[in-house]
Amino acid sequence: MIKVANISRIVKHVIILLLILATAKVSLSQNFTDNKEIFGLSYNYETSRILKDRMFAIGNYTIGRRSFEVGVSMNSYTPGSQGFLLQHKVFLNKKQNEYTDFNLKDYNIRTYAIYKFVMFGSPVNSLRKNYDVIESERITQNSLASPSINTIEHYLGFGVEFDLYDNLSVEAMGVGGVNIIKNNSKAIVIDDQILPKSDLYLSWDISIGMNYRF
Repeated sequence: MIKVANISRIVKHVIILLLILATAKVSLSQNFTDNKEIFGLSYNYETSRILKDRMFAIGNYTIGRRSFEVGVSMNSYTPGSQGFLLQHKVFLNKKQNEYTDFNLKDYNIRTYAIYKFVMFGSPVNSLRKNYDVIESERITQNSLASPSINTIEHYLGFGVEFDLYDNLSVEAMGVGGVNIIKNNSKAIVIDDQILPKSDLYLSWDISIGMNYRF
């Protein structure tokens, strides 16, 4: 049953990913009629200052200098974790010919600026730092039986892609930003309600991965 549930969840994520990319394609292609459209898939490993290692499968749609990407967490390192990301890349390479449109595949090495948004949920042991529980007579053991965290992450940064063979490339990026982390292992009592504590952190995130564009 667990395997069936996991498979159905992955299929649902893939369908949502494809719908988002299809919607983006229709709306954006109307505004960039002269640029070549490129679709792709990537599989990325990433680590950050706050959270331990995680993996994302990502679909991307590129038109001109811009790439729009949607990804889902593959639960590779922390069982019970799930999340998704949105990324917007702008490639910085100078055009080889000022009288022609920018074509991503004309470059073996590509640099880009990126905005990255992540929503992620996982057991609290995915945090790099030790966590403390606020002691209170109003907190029962059951409320902390399965401590977990939920994050909202915003990053800005830069990255680079290197072609390996035909449409296959490897990429690496470094970004910095803010993490809002809601952690129910730091529960607080407000008006007789047990609420998870939210904290704001500055963080960095490093990602490497393989990318295939069709």
